[in-house]
Order: sequence, then C-alpha cells, then structure tokens
Amino acid sequence: MDPKEQAEAVAEQTLSGTRERLESLGSRPTSEHVAVFDALHRELSGVLGALDQNANTPR
Repeated sequence: MDPKEQAEAVAEQTLSGTRERLESLGSRPTSEHVAVFDALHRELSGVLGALDQNANTPR
C-alpha cells in the first residue's frame, strides 16, 4: 500500500470512529459531551498532524 492509500485508510478509519462516537452522544448525559468533544479534538488533531507531516516528507 502506497503512502497516499495508507493516509486515506487512516483518514477513513478515523472518520468512521468519530462518527460513531458523535452518534453515541444522544444516549449520554449532556454533561459528558464536552469530554467526548475534547477527546475527539485531540485525536483528530493528532491524525491530521501526522498526515500533514507525512505529506511534507520528501520521497
């Protein structure tokens, strides 16, 4: 699998997991939403940073 395909797979997996966690908010108390948003923000920032770093790496 080439780097572009790997990046696309990671992005799709991340988005899928993010959607699931956001959909689960309906069954959680509102007081728990901020913790979920914060965790998702950290994870998405990390993935985007890694993808950006890989995109800028000379080949």
